[in-house]
Amino acid sequence: MTEEQKVSVVLGQARRLLQKKRTANALMVLTAHLQEEPGDRDAQELLAVCHFVSKQYEEALSAFQDLTRLDPNYAPGWVNLGAVQNLMGDHQVAARTLSKALKKDKKNASAHYNLGIAQKALKMNSMAISSYREAIKLAPDMPEPYTNLGNMYVDMKSLSQAVKCLEEGLRNCPKSAKLAAVLARAKQLKEGRRLNEAPLGRLVNEQELANRQIRTDKRHLTPLQRNEERDSLRDLTKTARHFTKPFVPLLDQALRHQLHILQLAAAQGDTRNEAPSAFAKMAETVRELDRVRQGAAEATEEMKTQLAKAEVG
Repeated sequence: MTEEQKVSVVLGQARRLLQKKRTANALMVLTAHLQEEPGDRDAQELLAVCHFVSKQYEEALSAFQDLTRLDPNYAPGWVNLGAVQNLMGDHQVAARTLSKALKKDKKNASAHYNLGIAQKALKMNSMAISSYREAIKLAPDMPEPYTNLGNMYVDMKSLSQAVKCLEEGLRNCPKSAKLAAVLARAKQLKEGRRLNEAPLGRLVNEQELANRQIRTDKRHLTPLQRNEERDSLRDLTKTARHFTKPFVPLLDQALRHQLHILQLAAAQGDTRNEAPSAFAKMAETVRELDRVRQGAAEATEEMKTQLAKAEVG
């Protein structure tokens, strides 16, 4: 039997033990094997998974760190390390780890998803939304990004957006009980808010509507339809507001300060570490500005579409 065949037998044995939930035995097999073959990446990864499944998170963290040292270009190793760091509450470190994973593989859906978790925990909501959307784009059959994004929209009171996101998720992942439960909750919240409003909605000034050249003569809506339409536009407005709110602080505080540091470094010929650090922070700020711009643009475009339909409907 060749060395390659021996390794295959050991890994097969460990996987079978893991499937039978005999993780302690699998750990013994893998630990003994790695003492003889410390460079076996697959065995190291399986060892880390065994620790994780056993909820030995400190050991899993150490094992995944060993995996990234063993093969720094192996993106799944960085993704799993970031996932464990998220689980242990070290979200700042997890965000950096997952950014490394995306440098190795920018189309790794799990990396984008786990980065979204870290960003949400760090209150970088617009970036988290972008990360979840990218995960959905790359892996539309993965239910977790839909669930997390839907929950974010619920927290933001953008219930129409939440329902839309979760319905898309359930179409692509029809067997996900969690998605179905979150969707049911979002619909219930949306319906409850509508029932708490006046049946005909807010009174409007018809003369003011006429001055704005909004045509209402061809539209025959029931009170329920009118409330549904207003509810949707209200949610879109809240989403646009959510994205545009960080613009001024980002420009005035973060970006201006970082540009000032770079100016000083350039003027004084500074060779210390401030300039590279400022470049990194400025790049992150610019990326954040682009994400909030994109989110606001999408919400505004959707509002224009709905208003155009309303005018000619």
